[in-house]
Amino acid sequence: MKVTLEGIKAKIKGETYLVLPDGRTTICQLEMQNGYTINGYSACVDPKEFDRDLGRKYAFEDALRQIWPLEGYLLADKMYWGRAVPVATNPAKKTSKRITLNALETQAIKSLGKRKESRK
Repeated sequence: MKVTLEGIKAKIKGETYLVLPDGRTTICQLEMQNGYTINGYSACVDPKEFDRDLGRKYAFEDALRQIWPLEGYLLADKMYWGRAVPVATNPAKKTSKRITLNALETQAIKSLGKRKESRK
């Protein structure tokens, strides 16, 4: 399993673009299938050089860059729970090792008690 550009793009439900009144800043808001939104930004220095299509392209790319770490976290979480849930729902039965450990603990406690009595 891994995060891919195609996988990220498949989760995008919609795109909205807005050019701010300064005439050089573009905002791209991506809405994901789960309703979460990500905003990307682009701006040019000189409003005379503003290109609507380039502004959209760079703002979209900025929003996509922000999705990568979120998708990485989701994948890591999914992989973790894929390993952890079966253990949590099917706890291991007590083994003879634990019984042996209890017996050793009991012997150690008795030994400590005998040492304290012999010091008195």
